[in-house]
Amino acid sequence: MLQNKVLEYNLYLAGLVFALVSGFGTALVLFTPFEFSYIMPECAFKSITGLYCPGCGGSRAVAAFVQGHWVKSFIYHPFVPYCGVLYIIFMAKGTAAFFSKGRYNYMKFRNGYIYFGIVIILVQFALKDIMLVVYGKDVLQYVPGL
Repeated sequence: MLQNKVLEYNLYLAGLVFALVSGFGTALVLFTPFEFSYIMPECAFKSITGLYCPGCGGSRAVAAFVQGHWVKSFIYHPFVPYCGVLYIIFMAKGTAAFFSKGRYNYMKFRNGYIYFGIVIILVQFALKDIMLVVYGKDVLQYVPGL
C-alpha cells in the first residue's frame, strides 16, 4: 500500500513538472513572435496517402485547448481535451491529497483511461478519413472560427 502512495506522489510531482514546462511553452507561444509552424514538419502519412493519420490535428488541438477554444480542440483531435480534462482532475485531486495530509486520496490509475483514449483515437481517425474519402470533406479545413 505504501508503494502505491509513493507512486501516486511521484506521478503528482511529474504532473507539476509538466505544468511548469507547459507554462513555459505556452508563454513562448503567446508572448514571442516565434512560429512553431516553421519547425513542425507536415504529416508524412497524409502527404503520402492523402489520408489522415491517427494523430493528425493533435498539434492544433493542443494549441486550441491552451488558448481556451475547447470546442475547436475537440474537433481537431478529441484525445487532446480528453487528456486535458484527465490531467486537470488528476492535479486537482493530487493537490487536495498533498495539502490535506492524507485526508483525501490521489487519483488512482485505471487501465480504462488508456483503453478509452485508444477508442477515441481510433474513432476520430476513422471518422475523419470516412468524411474525406466518402464525402470529400476535409474536416480539419472546416473548423469553425478559423
